[in-house]
Amino acid sequence: MIEEINNEISEFKNVVGILPITSKANRKRKISCIEEEQKATEEKINTVKSEIEKRFAYINNIIENNQIDDLEKELEKCNIVNEWNNYNTPYEKMHLDYYLYQLHRYYKNDLKNVNECIKKIIESFAKVEINLSKDDFGFNSYASTYIEAILNNKSDEELKNLFEELYWKNSDIISIIEINFKSIYLKYEKKIQKYYDNRHNEFLKKHKDSEIYDLRIKISNKINELKNIDPYLNFQKFITGDYKIATFKDIDKKKNRYFADNSYNLENAINLLSVLKEYKVIINYKYLFDSMKEKLDKIDSLKDIKSNLLKKISKEESKLIKLNAKQNKLINKGKNKKNEKLLFEYKNILNSIFEFYKEYDNVCFDNLVYKKLSKDSTILENLKLICANYLFFVNTTNALEEGQDINTITQNYEELKRYINTNDFYLLNNIALLDEKQMKQLIVDKYNMERITITTDDLLLENLDNTINDIKNIIDNDNINSSGLDIDDINLYLEYKKINS
Repeated sequence: MIEEINNEISEFKNVVGILPITSKANRKRKISCIEEEQKATEEKINTVKSEIEKRFAYINNIIENNQIDDLEKELEKCNIVNEWNNYNTPYEKMHLDYYLYQLHRYYKNDLKNVNECIKKIIESFAKVEINLSKDDFGFNSYASTYIEAILNNKSDEELKNLFEELYWKNSDIISIIEINFKSIYLKYEKKIQKYYDNRHNEFLKKHKDSEIYDLRIKISNKINELKNIDPYLNFQKFITGDYKIATFKDIDKKKNRYFADNSYNLENAINLLSVLKEYKVIINYKYLFDSMKEKLDKIDSLKDIKSNLLKKISKEESKLIKLNAKQNKLINKGKNKKNEKLLFEYKNILNSIFEFYKEYDNVCFDNLVYKKLSKDSTILENLKLICANYLFFVNTTNALEEGQDINTITQNYEELKRYINTNDFYLLNNIALLDEKQMKQLIVDKYNMERITITTDDLLLENLDNTINDIKNIIDNDNINSSGLDIDDINLYLEYKKINS
């Protein structure tokens, strides 16, 4: 309509331009002609405005769906299931893996964050009914003094001054606190496990485990369903540029590319997209699966490594505590002069414990591999173990490429964990760790039998994202239509806003 009006105005200009104005009567007729045309054009413009306002009425009245937020909160409550996850230990359930990793990372860089990490670790113990005191920190008197100040809620400035004083007496103070926390965990591990077992048993009095696992997936599916057809969210994607009008103008071409002979329906497309996403996970995290394959190939050798290492740690910690007590005794007797032999022995034992605990993190994971998996375990079972163990994910990712941003790694870990915990699967839960070529051909053969055109080239790493985006665009188009939105109306809205901005 706008184009039609513009063409009429252009034609009128050509006509009116040649009208004679040599006499008063001619000039009067020309003015009258212009006024009539102006009136007619204004009427047409008003008609266009009225039509635009009519089309915008639906868009302008779209509001956010509060039900989605309510469901997100319900989904958050389902996280209690993490307390009885079979693929990790109380160490991970308490998030000590995350907090202690951060404590180690912040050391010598950010004292305020160090203190916050220490406080969170103390709170984690308190949540499982273990209230720590300075007496739990027997590895070093300076570390014990610093923990006491934190437990007494000293201010940031007071903690800073104390740390500076203690640091010059023992520069390893934070590292000592770190391994002391790990030692405390081992001391109370059975008690902590009992705490989680009791909570689990209370849940089982009224429910089954399967209920909450199924509920988590059910709520997640409902959230996705509502988001997919929500007019507000779909419209906002056009506003933010996540969706492009041009993408959906050419949607039939994409649909015909993959779905021949009218084989398309929304259910088939959703199924295909799910499998493609699963395959992308397998490709993106190949380095994790390679590491898992190595462990599974030697699974029988993983049996006793944890218990053997714990014996070594226990032996060295006993020596350290005795040496610390001996040093404190000398100080109490007024012999403040450093005993070089004692300090040398203390430092050697401390370094041994540091190395043992570095090894312990890996050994704990290997022990879980031995207990929970076999050479025939599915990809999903491997992923569940990976997603329950933050340190394995981080350490293996860092080994792939040093210097990666830890916040990005953590975000990727959380996204993978949510994906694994809130979805049903077609591919991941049915096959073991096959090689990439086998998996690719499985997907192609399956969908070609259903007259859906997917090729091995479509699944190549350099093409996979485009393939996923194509299928997603086809599904998005259906969802946009289901939401009550019209692509032409949205395009009109965006153009109108552009003109009037």
